[in-house]
Amino acid sequence: MIEQVIRLVQGDPNDLLLRQQIVSLLDEMKKSCPFRIQYRIEPIRSSPDGIICQRSGLVLEGALAASMLKTCHEIILVLCTLGYPFEQKLAYYQHKDVRLALLWDACGSLYIEKKLDEFENSLPYPYKTDRFSCGYGDLPLSLQPQIAASLPDLGVRVLPSHMMFPTKSVSALIGIGTQPQPARIRGCAYCSFHERCAYKERGETCGI
Repeated sequence: MIEQVIRLVQGDPNDLLLRQQIVSLLDEMKKSCPFRIQYRIEPIRSSPDGIICQRSGLVLEGALAASMLKTCHEIILVLCTLGYPFEQKLAYYQHKDVRLALLWDACGSLYIEKKLDEFENSLPYPYKTDRFSCGYGDLPLSLQPQIAASLPDLGVRVLPSHMMFPTKSVSALIGIGTQPQPARIRGCAYCSFHERCAYKERGETCGI
């Protein structure tokens, strides 16, 4: 994860002080910002309006959901967060040192994705889709409030912009099927950082 943080902040991979700071921040994050997650599994069916989650009534519109869930019979709705301790530390570092705040934010983004990967890998289903979220492809970000409302309260608020607060909070969807899942998430359009990617602005890719 250290290499990914360095790449995300466009740091020098040979900077030993930078590496030490990242290790220290990640250690602090693990101690002070517990990863919390809630999820539910429910059956789905196809309709002219999209993929319908039959218990929550959530309708997943668009080609991405239709492709990802084409051979699935169930879906896992996920909400996770690093909570308000992350925001408190971010505010502290913003006051203390803008560079540390940038590193803390980057560490948080990659840490929550790593914990989500661990959760996904722990699921006892052999045929799962890749994890995907509102805002990926043509799946509307406006679905985010409904996903959050369908799960037990983690203290996460969905803002009028449909973004979530605390900022290191993620909603996600994982399809469950009865056969290997051919549809895979690939490319910059599906990356968590695609809206604020410095590499994209330069016409480059990060290679992650």
